[in-house]
Amino acid sequence: MTQKPKAEVLPPRNAMALDTLAGVRSEVARLYRLGLNGKIRSDEMTKFVYVLHELRGCLEAELLVDVQHRLALLSRDMDIQNGHRVLHQPTFPGG
Repeated sequence: MTQKPKAEVLPPRNAMALDTLAGVRSEVARLYRLGLNGKIRSDEMTKFVYVLHELRGCLEAELLVDVQHRLALLSRDMDIQNGHRVLHQPTFPGG
């Protein structure tokens, strides 16, 4: 009967949440260091970093939606001042 090599135990992940871009960046850096130090195989590191890359994309899309919503609210607030609709003049001539 052949024994399987035991999986190496990785150091525990720090408490950085992965629901922020900073948290995702920190986790990518941690995985990169583990790969450089031979603690995880490069193919494993690549898989983990790929998932984190996708997560980053989701977080960025969520931020973009939030910014678009805020801009829409600001635009609406600028259009109506003191209960009157404000017509905006172009900032630049011919614009």
